[in-house]
Amino acid sequence: MEEPAENSQKSILINPNLGHPTFLQIDRKLKTKEFQIQLLFVSNDLDLEKFKKSILKTITFVPLFDYKWSLKEVIKKKGFFARWREKRALKKREKKEKIKIKKPSIQEQVRELKSQLHRGQSLQSKILKVEVAPITPIHHIEYLDEINPQDYLVKHRVFGLLKNFYKVNIEFTLSKEILKFLKERNFIMFDINCLNGRINYHSLVISKQDWKDFTFVHATDLHLAERNDQIYGIVKNWAKSSIKGGVEDFFSFIMKKLKFKKKSDQKKEELLSEIKIPLRKRLINPNNQFRRFIKLMNRKVLKNELDLIVFTGDLVDFTILSKLAKKIRKLNIFRYNDSNWQILKNIILNTSTKDKFKGVIRGEELHCPFVMTLGNHDYRPFHYDLTWGEMYKKIGLNASEAIALNELFSASPITAITKTPLAVKGYLSEINPFFDFSMMLGNNLFIVLNSGSDSFKNFRDLISGHPSVTGVSFKQIKYLENLINNKITQDTNIFLFLHGPPLNTSSKKYSIKLFEKKGERFTTKKLIDFKESLIKKQGQPPSAARIDTVFNVKYGGVSTNWEKLMDFCKNYCILTLAGHTHDQKEFRLENPETKTSVYVAPPFSLKQVENPAAVFYDDYSEIYTNAKDIEKNGPFVVQTPALGLGSYKNPETAGAYREIHIKEGKLDSFRIKYINR
Repeated sequence: MEEPAENSQKSILINPNLGHPTFLQIDRKLKTKEFQIQLLFVSNDLDLEKFKKSILKTITFVPLFDYKWSLKEVIKKKGFFARWREKRALKKREKKEKIKIKKPSIQEQVRELKSQLHRGQSLQSKILKVEVAPITPIHHIEYLDEINPQDYLVKHRVFGLLKNFYKVNIEFTLSKEILKFLKERNFIMFDINCLNGRINYHSLVISKQDWKDFTFVHATDLHLAERNDQIYGIVKNWAKSSIKGGVEDFFSFIMKKLKFKKKSDQKKEELLSEIKIPLRKRLINPNNQFRRFIKLMNRKVLKNELDLIVFTGDLVDFTILSKLAKKIRKLNIFRYNDSNWQILKNIILNTSTKDKFKGVIRGEELHCPFVMTLGNHDYRPFHYDLTWGEMYKKIGLNASEAIALNELFSASPITAITKTPLAVKGYLSEINPFFDFSMMLGNNLFIVLNSGSDSFKNFRDLISGHPSVTGVSFKQIKYLENLINNKITQDTNIFLFLHGPPLNTSSKKYSIKLFEKKGERFTTKKLIDFKESLIKKQGQPPSAARIDTVFNVKYGGVSTNWEKLMDFCKNYCILTLAGHTHDQKEFRLENPETKTSVYVAPPFSLKQVENPAAVFYDDYSEIYTNAKDIEKNGPFVVQTPALGLGSYKNPETAGAYREIHIKEGKLDSFRIKYINR
């Protein structure tokens, strides 16, 4: 399935971009005014000189200011006489038009100002150097220092027929307005405007941070989709029209759809009790969850309490807009404008969409820079049916309401689990062109890895409702080895981010499975019974708390190269952060006295791999809340609950994120927080 060549642009700036910005540092006294940045372009120009001429004087940097600062500056500039003239002009207009003009209240004006960042006067740039950018695989040593393109951009025609890459070194000078803003804020973001109206939003960040005392947030599993905003209106209208036909007819219709054999009074009462609770109090719209999260993060930025956000996958629930799914299947095309990638970008920038749906809350443009990676849902092109496996319960609907969605959103079981690398074309072209990358901020190395799509090799995990992801490739492992040998020192704080968790277990009681003979036979203990603090209270030896001797620690997580990834987490990372499971699980690693092993992917592969770490489980982010204890007891591998949707058993856990504090160059805390608590 390939997209037809429809791109009429000759050159496109592809990096930095929204989900992969460039960070530059400015001194606290703001003495530095001139900066240089390297940009990556893709073009149809084969000749370097022709390309250079085509981009001359076309690249500008647009600073972004928040409403508080902008409002204060506007009031200062206007002064008394300017406000008096405005008032006088308004009275003249009212007299002429013979109507009373309602002036927006202060609250309304502020609300409007808060909705989007305010673009300042553009900065002109000077081109210093232009050179060809060769495609460099991530396992090559050159990839560590250069922003070189990857072969999948050409292979999947991410930018149509454009396939010639160029690196451009640019110089620009900060304005007085920007320096004034930086006296009050820790950083400033820029849009980069380029050829043919292309804008790479939020793609440059100039920060005052020395990255010794700072805060970043980890959020995961957003599950955004246009469908989410439509559900409230569809269900409300359906219920209203159904009840109009008569209560008895309504219940008969529901009973028939849900295949109840008897129209019992008890069933009627159950359905009625569910419907009595207002939908607005029950419905969990992941899009609204993200809008609330953005507002909360913006307040932190205004207080200089947040510097960066990292999103680790399942950014969208599925790729193609639900209303277009059948059409897309016939045409076999993947356009950004037909995808939920556009919905993701619209919510981040708070740009209005053509359709306005009931139940959608007011949004704001995100004030904070962020980086992103992909999850398994991001590779799924088509939507799924919310009635399967009672998925509707995760978003707060009841069974009768889920029926209303089938008319528009019914899905095929086969297409719903289809995966294709073409599904992420919109992400690569508009948000982030890199699957794997790293950033060095002070002594902190942020490593972001793509853990891939759903793994059909580990079929057992897939059919149990906890699918594994493909994992990391040998090229990614080599990339980590190159970082070890060339970037990592003894003082480096390493944070690893990926969607699929390196460590995961079932939280249900353990029972012996085919091909696995761990633990006591017929034990009734659950994962929570093995909490390290609980074992200690019971007076048992520390070794009794090891969960890798009892549980399968490779359940529903990373499939390939699991043992090598685990070794990297144990020996180099102070904190590894993942999502995928929608649960909060926190593990601690140690060097094992006796090693355990796990099966690679039963039943298709009975090969065993050695586990390089002793694994312990507890609520470590609540137990260790200072740098000394964290350094002494780490490293940790943690899962952050989903921002968009809760788990099946605990839908109330939706809206979670993890706040990580670094103090005096050390990891000081990594607690879970919730947007609704």
